[in-house]
Amino acid sequence: MIKLYVLIVALVVSVAPIMVQAQEAAQGENAQAAADETLLTTAELENLVAPVALYPDTLLIQILVGATNPMEIVKADRLLAVNEGEDPETVKVAVEAEQWDESVEVLAVAFPEVIADMALHIEWTEAMGDAMLAQSDDVMAAVQTMRTQAVNNGALVSGDEQLVEVTDTEEVIIQPADPEIVYVPQYDSQVVYADNSNLVGDALTAGLIAFGTFTVIDAIFDDDDDWNDYWGCRNCGGWGGGPIYRNPDIDIDIDGNVNIGNTIGSGNIGDRRPDGGWKPNDNRKKDARDKISKKRGDDGKTKLPVNKTDSRSDALRSKLSASSGAPDISRPGAKPRPEAIRKTKGEIVDRPKVNRPKASAAVKQKPKKPAVKKPATTKKHVSKATASKKKSKPKATKKRSSGPKAKKAANRGKASGKKMKRKG
Repeated sequence: MIKLYVLIVALVVSVAPIMVQAQEAAQGENAQAAADETLLTTAELENLVAPVALYPDTLLIQILVGATNPMEIVKADRLLAVNEGEDPETVKVAVEAEQWDESVEVLAVAFPEVIADMALHIEWTEAMGDAMLAQSDDVMAAVQTMRTQAVNNGALVSGDEQLVEVTDTEEVIIQPADPEIVYVPQYDSQVVYADNSNLVGDALTAGLIAFGTFTVIDAIFDDDDDWNDYWGCRNCGGWGGGPIYRNPDIDIDIDGNVNIGNTIGSGNIGDRRPDGGWKPNDNRKKDARDKISKKRGDDGKTKLPVNKTDSRSDALRSKLSASSGAPDISRPGAKPRPEAIRKTKGEIVDRPKVNRPKASAAVKQKPKKPAVKKPATTKKHVSKATASKKKSKPKATKKRSSGPKAKKAANRGKASGKKMKRKG
């Protein structure tokens, strides 16, 4: 009898830890499931990424990672405004002196109009940053969903400005047709994603993507700068479960090979993975998840601004456009109303001539566009075309947007072509 009692006790002692571990594991899974329910849903993420999902991979990465520091985005926009009209090299030095995250720095130096837009829609930018910190894999999946939708609609195709490739694993990759010239696409999310039921509003038409703004990379980053070849990186997008390469501290072959260097460090917004990729800092990830959770309303809808709504400036331009009949050229495809033109034709009066400074040679010139074979819009592998070498290029970024903010961005985006100084 004593032996039986001892045996029972021994069994209880040996099984108890296993039961405790199983119970803890179940509790952990339940807690994770509950936490996931409070994060942004698939539909909410698709609305969130829709305005930028069709940007070239390497530019998109800088926007997504830079958004995790919304305060730095605002500061960068203010710094560029203060330094308006300054020599481009002076602007670079001023930006680097702030020691911001590299994604914010490169956007401020090479894509000031993107910084201006992110600052103008700062609530959306902050929501994007929270989503990247809390659920970056879900964000990247949402980007792929929207790109696939645009491909199927015939809106996203290869052209003189960009190459669109659908891989065998169904990832949609967008690269500049020439790695030295990066175009910033302009499109209406209600148009290019016409068949996506998650997006609010009626579709107007399909297949409208404009390319009014571009940056000449070699006019800003010379051959000795790591950022020079970064824009041709095919494997930087984090597709297929790979890491997000948003830092040029890696050797990049623009033909598609990525060789990771030995320098692995950590930044102020994310850690470098052992393979050189970016991932959110654990503490910031937790804070972002908590923030998203607290923004979930009683009705189950998120209170975060996942829709990039028009700013006050947008609303003002729309009002003026409607009253005057003049097109709002900041929006792709905008056309004047014929009846409004007829109404205002007789109201034009003579105005005194104003002496305006001549446009710089850099603005007048346009980069020669390489001939690019357009891929089919169906889901199949599309071979990347080889972009021809540009013989002559303008020496600054070119802006074709309207409005005071766009004009300021145009002045700030000029580059001297000198070597960009890097942080120590």
